Amino acid sequence: MHNLISRAKANMPLTHAGPNLVNLWPPLQAHSKSVWDAPPALSALVKRVYVSMVGTRRDHSICAVGRSGTGKTTASQAFTLALLQQAGATGGKISSERVQAMFTVLRSFGCVSSPHSDASSRFASVFSLDFNHAGRAAAGHLQTMMLDKWKVCHKTHGESNFLVFAQMLAGVSTEMRTELQLHQLPESNSFGIVPPTKVEEKQRASVAFAKLLAAMETLSFSAGEQKAIWHVLAGIYHLGAAGACKVGRRQFVSFDSAQVAGGVLGCDGEDLHTAVFKHHLREEEHRVGGGLTAAQCVEGMAAGLYEELFTSIVSLINRALSSPQLTLASVMVVDAPGLRNPRHSAEERAAGWSELCHNYLQERLLEQYHTHTFTHTRERYTQEKIPVEVESPENSPADVVSAIDQPPPQVRATDGDPRGLLWVLDEELMTPASSENSTLERVCHAHDVVCVCVCVCVPAVRQCEQPLQCEVNHLMGCDPVRYDLSGWTGLIQNNPSALNATCVLQSSTIAEVKAMFTPKISLPPLCRGLGGLEGGSQRSLQRNGTIRKTFSGGMAAVRRLSQCIAVKLQADALVNLTRRARPVFLQCVSAKTRGGGLDVAALRVQLHSTQILSALQLHRTGYPEHMTLSDFRCHFQALSPPIMKRYASMFISHDERKAVEELLVELDLDRKSIAVGASRVRTR
Repeated sequence: MHNLISRAKANMPLTHAGPNLVNLWPPLQAHSKSVWDAPPALSALVKRVYVSMVGTRRDHSICAVGRSGTGKTTASQAFTLALLQQAGATGGKISSERVQAMFTVLRSFGCVSSPHSDASSRFASVFSLDFNHAGRAAAGHLQTMMLDKWKVCHKTHGESNFLVFAQMLAGVSTEMRTELQLHQLPESNSFGIVPPTKVEEKQRASVAFAKLLAAMETLSFSAGEQKAIWHVLAGIYHLGAAGACKVGRRQFVSFDSAQVAGGVLGCDGEDLHTAVFKHHLREEEHRVGGGLTAAQCVEGMAAGLYEELFTSIVSLINRALSSPQLTLASVMVVDAPGLRNPRHSAEERAAGWSELCHNYLQERLLEQYHTHTFTHTRERYTQEKIPVEVESPENSPADVVSAIDQPPPQVRATDGDPRGLLWVLDEELMTPASSENSTLERVCHAHDVVCVCVCVCVPAVRQCEQPLQCEVNHLMGCDPVRYDLSGWTGLIQNNPSALNATCVLQSSTIAEVKAMFTPKISLPPLCRGLGGLEGGSQRSLQRNGTIRKTFSGGMAAVRRLSQCIAVKLQADALVNLTRRARPVFLQCVSAKTRGGGLDVAALRVQLHSTQILSALQLHRTGYPEHMTLSDFRCHFQALSPPIMKRYASMFISHDERKAVEELLVELDLDRKSIAVGASRVRTR
């Protein structure tokens, strides 16, 4: 703790912690005039990862984990740009300017303003830089996962809608404003999309919109594609202005705004009304909750439109960064929304479905960190027969992960079989007359817990005294989050309006909209919310194949259209993408000051949840660096002429272990820092 605080006060927010980095955010002082240019520790990490990637010809991954508002996106972007500068680019498709333009576009379309940050990510992404045999960057490939499609129409307390709406309303040209009918803006909007009112907010949004237009030009977005984007955004805005009746027939509150929304989308007003509401006339009314309400129908259409728009924008980005060059290896930068807890902002409310989706993904990434750092390391020592005495951490993120996503058993289920919260929600959704209350009761009963106030497992989840609320002990109990299950049934059931959004866009009478959203391939989508499943290069096809395999095997092929199971499968896909790569983790922790000094108590809790001391102990007492026996001999036999002469012939098979032992004796090295295993030489 003293080391971290001292470095933070000395303007060094990044600190090496074994093979990983600890990032204190926000920095007490700005490092440079640019947006957090790469500090020395990050530059050293970039060089280490690049040299390792080129030398081993293996994929590497960088993953930022931590709370929301701890600078994960900023650190990931700084690493990406520094890596691109270190390696250089070739082919003309990838450059620092284009990558920076990609970040600008993603900031507008995928971020919201929150109490923690001016731009909090609400989507997960994997950006891959592909390198050729010369070690230069040849292409880039972006894959995105929007776990919570309802963000565009459900505004969380203290947060804005996606930044692009305010930017468009403040900065769109007069001609386009007339075309989109945005001159006379209604006073209210059911989606919480409001234009900026203060002078400084308008100016800031206008400047951001100008940067967005410049970024689109850099990424070669055509004028027609940009026009289609603004039309879809304006259509969503007018849908929010149209609203929905709370009682009586399912219909819009403002028919004028509905007509405007249809005109902007290139859809007749009656056809839009049918796509939003009329599908329900053919549905069975005994569905969960008695069918969707009018408001849920309108929200489904808006969410579907934004999903299609975001996916198309990712495709345009990949078109600008892709290259047919043959590449050798890749570095994948993983950026996911941080763990969100209303208590961090001193809010009394309970968290909702959106927070559960993002917090679950953070737990999956922490589970991957724990498995790589402890489980796999101990297994490798055991296989190599190298004795290393180290105490394993008692807790693991796997407990919370199982409490959320543990699937039902393959055999016939009984009342005592454990299930995760996502699977129980999915099963209850298919049960007539079910409710959120019965979901909690089933979880408690399925695990046969004696105490009524405990569900799933004692250290992971407990039921609260408040109705329809439970508390999940995230970060191995260091950061419990209270969730309110009210209204979750309406969010997770299939919404036909969201599916109809695709048809509305593809049948638009506006040529630019129709051309942008007409599918280029006939393959059905794996899952709504996934972006970047296109690409013709070898590396992108391999990555897309991993995702398709995740969604096409076993239970996934049957239940992938379920909203609950789709959240789990998207997390599975992200983890599977990076599982074979050599990972480095950026442990981002909040260092908000309290009374002029760092909040040491909060900092200690976050560091404890990362198990950083156990990881450092294993790193220092073990042998983190390793090399195969033959590589070790070839690298260092020149230091001993007798050994080099004895084993110089390439046409004779040698006993590599014997050769290494003789080399170590000849060089008279300290054997405490070197261990010769069954197939590798490991060093400290």
